[in-house]
Amino acid sequence: MAEPFNPTHAVRFEIARGRVSLDGEEARVLVPAAALGRLCESAGPERAKDFGRNLGNEIGRRVAARLDGGAPSVTALVEHLGGDLALSGLGSLTVEIWGRALVFAVTNSPLGKEGDLLLASVLEGALQRALARDTSLVELERSDGRVRFAVLSPKTAEGVRKWLGQGVSWGDALARLNAT
Repeated sequence: MAEPFNPTHAVRFEIARGRVSLDGEEARVLVPAAALGRLCESAGPERAKDFGRNLGNEIGRRVAARLDGGAPSVTALVEHLGGDLALSGLGSLTVEIWGRALVFAVTNSPLGKEGDLLLASVLEGALQRALARDTSLVELERSDGRVRFAVLSPKTAEGVRKWLGQGVSWGDALARLNAT
């Protein structure tokens, strides 16, 4: 069974060396969220997705190491994934279960609506590395500083994106998923 997420001493500031690290591993760089958003915007969607998946891959590696390679419960996975997302400064993660559909909700992301593609890519990369499974996150809705993403297989994600593009509400899209 996985231990609860414990962020104690996770971020280390070595002022004399000019170094910041997570869990004593390779150096990190602190950048303003607005600058990161502008960089991703100028890079274009595909490069921003690739960048996000690479960030997520590192998060997923740390999560998998803490979960000891076992099949974690949804609660344990979200606790550890959410903890690492928060340590990265990307927001607060919760999970919602809509029938058989798993929905991630992220609040307080400093990237705002413009960063939702990056945020989804980070989560996709983290899930792929932590669970060794390809997933696609489909943005369902954004309101009041919270964005919801359905966590789906790549094939199912195509269908849900099509429904949403046809004007189907996100609640009805989840209902359709649960009916299949």
